[in-house]
Amino acid sequence: MKSSLLLISLFASLASFAAESEKPKAKSTPYGGKPQAIPGTIEAEHYDEGPAGVAYHDIEAKNLGADYRKNTQVDIEKRDDASNGHGIGWTRKGEWLNYTVEVAKNGVYDIEMPVASSKQGGSFHLEIEGKDLTGPIQIPDTGSWTILKTITHKGIKLKKGVHTIRAVMDEAGPSNSIGDIDYFKFTEAK
Repeated sequence: MKSSLLLISLFASLASFAAESEKPKAKSTPYGGKPQAIPGTIEAEHYDEGPAGVAYHDIEAKNLGADYRKNTQVDIEKRDDASNGHGIGWTRKGEWLNYTVEVAKNGVYDIEMPVASSKQGGSFHLEIEGKDLTGPIQIPDTGSWTILKTITHKGIKLKKGVHTIRAVMDEAGPSNSIGDIDYFKFTEAK
């Protein structure tokens, strides 16, 4: 009798495991339902839609900033000086954000990014489909968390089509953060 119950329990567990493994994996989807255009400006707070661990990863369980997007752990800050009135802040090592983009044509692009940090900020990088795209990007001391300074990263090679770009927070600086980011503006290199 015990062995029959054990076998029934084992088969039930295997059936449950098989059903779970057949479920489609969750994916992040473009913010607003449409890939963001490159060339063009990608607001940092317009990362992909989807759950934590799929569309983004944030160290804190709570959004430390503004309630710009419901049900998110990403720390979005309200800023009068930001292009969309918001940006991302309270960035920590290990956090990341996905952005679904559509690149209009093969080419070399430059990226303009307004950033802020009181004291030297940290570093982050962008990757595409899991491959490093930029190498480390350092956020400078802009004099205050309330002062945005535009930095540029040049010579990014992109291929035409729909891709996922991930912003990965690497190392905190003396500011104890990576830094605040307003947007990523991709333009064709001259």
